[in-house]
Amino acid sequence: METEAPAEAPENLSLEDIVRDLRLVRARYVMPDTSAFVRYQPRFKGIPQDLTVQLDPHTESHVDAEPTGEFSLSELVNELTFAYIQVHLFPSREARNFFIAGFDDSLHQLEFLGGHYDFNRLWITTGISNIGIPVAVFLGQRTAVNAQPSVSLHDHRDHPRGKMRYRAVRGYGQHVGEEYFG
Repeated sequence: METEAPAEAPENLSLEDIVRDLRLVRARYVMPDTSAFVRYQPRFKGIPQDLTVQLDPHTESHVDAEPTGEFSLSELVNELTFAYIQVHLFPSREARNFFIAGFDDSLHQLEFLGGHYDFNRLWITTGISNIGIPVAVFLGQRTAVNAQPSVSLHDHRDHPRGKMRYRAVRGYGQHVGEEYFG
């Protein structure tokens, strides 16, 4: 499912170009007990361990993985039922890794303070997208906007904390109910 490299440098792509050209791959990861996890990621890699944050290698393992679809952001919102996705764009792998490491630390801090965080309710995959931009994809199990699935794009290329630049909210059938650029 690899696509050709973009003709333009990733840092020069406009937001409209990114929303139009960025593709995410839906992959099904098969577990030993016949259950499966579905993940959305920048590119499909058949290595089941190519997931980050949500797996405990001592308690969970995958035995197989297969791609089951590839979607643009506006197409993806119509694939979701009770979930939301946030895609974060970064200027470099180092910036992405720093962001993810901070997220890990905040989850550990939450547990230290006596809170509970269920890792099965938030999944993160990272990689270099088909358009050459480092991304992190967050998949959460709940509808995020007006009880509808949503897909949000957060741009960290100019703002280290990130700014939401695009959102699509599912409408009826194949119609995207709301789609806007920030």
